Amino acid sequence: MRRDSAVLPPGRRSQRGALRSFRGAFAAASDMTTARSWHTATLLPDGAVLMSGGYGDGGVKFASAEVYKPPLLKAAPVLFSVSGDGQGQGAIWHATTGEIASPNSPAIAGEVLSMYTTSLVDGGVVPPRIAIGGRLAEVLYFGGAPGYSGYNQVNFRLPNGVASGPAVVLRLTYLGRSSNEVTIGVR
Repeated sequence: MRRDSAVLPPGRRSQRGALRSFRGAFAAASDMTTARSWHTATLLPDGAVLMSGGYGDGGVKFASAEVYKPPLLKAAPVLFSVSGDGQGQGAIWHATTGEIASPNSPAIAGEVLSMYTTSLVDGGVVPPRIAIGGRLAEVLYFGGAPGYSGYNQVNFRLPNGVASGPAVVLRLTYLGRSSNEVTIGVR
């Protein structure tokens, strides 16, 4: 299963394509060049899948590979900033007060913060990764932003060991795609 919930079914001799899950049902996505069974499938950082080896129709063993590119890859996520240009102070707030985590109101280790972003898979099961000052945060929730169609909300805990400062870098990575960098105040 790919991180965007597409399924590449192994082991079926006549299978040439991927299946994409949509609300619990599956539909064909697109064909691969060669039907394979008992092959390896390696997810690549851009969302493509390297298919190698395996067997073809009639039990012919393959010593080849192909890169399967799904018809639509997810765009890189976008983090919002106070200035509106996606740079500098992030529009990231203290979950308990709603106040922006800024130099005047810095976040502290263990605190829960929230933010909006774009380009997460609706109903996805693989959470985004959030790095703050080079440390990974624990993601507590990710999904649709209540009342904001097309936007996603992510709630996360500020990890221990993040160096304090007025402009600590924060970046979100999802399905191998990195967002823009924004900053938050940390004490």
